[in-house]
Amino acid sequence: MNIPDFSQIEIKDYKPIIRELDNGIKTYCFENKESDAVFMKFIFHNAGTISQEKYFTAALTKTQLNKNTKKFSYKELAEEIDFYGLTFSPLTSNERTSLGFAFLGKDSEKVFPLLEQMILFPEFSQEPLQTTINNSRQEYLLKLQKTSFLAHKHFMAGLFGKDNPYGAYADVDDYGKINNNDLREFWQKRYSCNQCYIMLAGNINGQFLNLLNKYFGQTEWNKETADTSKKEIHIDFTPKNSVIVNRLPSAIQSSLVMGRLLPDVHHADYIPLTVLNCLFGGYFNSRLMSNIREEKGYTYGIDSALAPFKYGNILLIVTDVAQDKQEATIDEIKFEMKRLREELVSTEELSMVKNYITGDMLRSTDGVAEISENYEYFIRYNLREDYNSYMIKTIRETSSEQIRNLAQKYLNEEDFLISLVGK
Repeated sequence: MNIPDFSQIEIKDYKPIIRELDNGIKTYCFENKESDAVFMKFIFHNAGTISQEKYFTAALTKTQLNKNTKKFSYKELAEEIDFYGLTFSPLTSNERTSLGFAFLGKDSEKVFPLLEQMILFPEFSQEPLQTTINNSRQEYLLKLQKTSFLAHKHFMAGLFGKDNPYGAYADVDDYGKINNNDLREFWQKRYSCNQCYIMLAGNINGQFLNLLNKYFGQTEWNKETADTSKKEIHIDFTPKNSVIVNRLPSAIQSSLVMGRLLPDVHHADYIPLTVLNCLFGGYFNSRLMSNIREEKGYTYGIDSALAPFKYGNILLIVTDVAQDKQEATIDEIKFEMKRLREELVSTEELSMVKNYITGDMLRSTDGVAEISENYEYFIRYNLREDYNSYMIKTIRETSSEQIRNLAQKYLNEEDFLISLVGK
């Protein structure tokens, strides 16, 4: 096979213009004067699920920001949002909540008062919250009928422990235990100017920055009620060698989640591990896809991924398979682990993987919005500013021998936890 040479492609390190609002909120700006659009994201780095006292609090809080506010009713705010084409993309993870907004720069004067109302003056009225809870409860009940959701839920509980915030999971009845006062308190404690930074991308001019400072930099909002205490969580990195089986009588197929804990993104092995993971199951031509999908036909797709978090990193293998192919699929996963532990990867295959990763990194820096997302990852994990060029250099220097050594270190089947859900 004639593989193109990507070894000379440069991956740039983009640096934002860093400013502070009058109240100390840091903003990271990637400008593109030719763009009509503006992309803005407020990141509240202590507003994730590990910081909540009741299940669903973090997830529900963000859903009520575009409901009733001090100035607008739900209907009035919705009409204004629609009129200006403002998109609102909130996301809650274990550790943080981000509020993403996209709109036309020319509408900034009209849009900023809407954003101020949503972030600084939400009302958390019980009526719209109850509607959201009812809808969320129905969605959750549907999830509980999906083998993939259940397999992941039981895997996380098995990996971290049900009493650990990363492994704890809610019951549908927990929706009945939460009210608007719980959300208001979470917002007061976690959505504060001293627990926030802002990512900006697009046509960011002086007028835009003045408006941002006017609406979000003039007061120390929620600072007095903020809870900035650090929640220390113990993670047991001891390998969990067990199989968790849960039955769902209505299941048409089985879902498998298999994985283990790995060192965090600062560990010397992390970047070479991204190469190993890609080769193993991280792209369409990976070992797992070629064997279990293309050759055996056990599944429509199987993936492995690295999932970093504050204290470490998870290697996940995920697939849906026919009911009678569960054990055979697990056997083939273990077979591919064994091959990587014992055989050297060919130069041709390793080059293909490195080319794929290079292309993926190029896509992640194709435009200021993508660059902003890429750089926010650096902030989140406190990575060096030249991480892109450092990463691509490390990837290109990763050898077949190093891949085998990493497989011997991290791809031992006795270190993996397996979660299965099916009929």
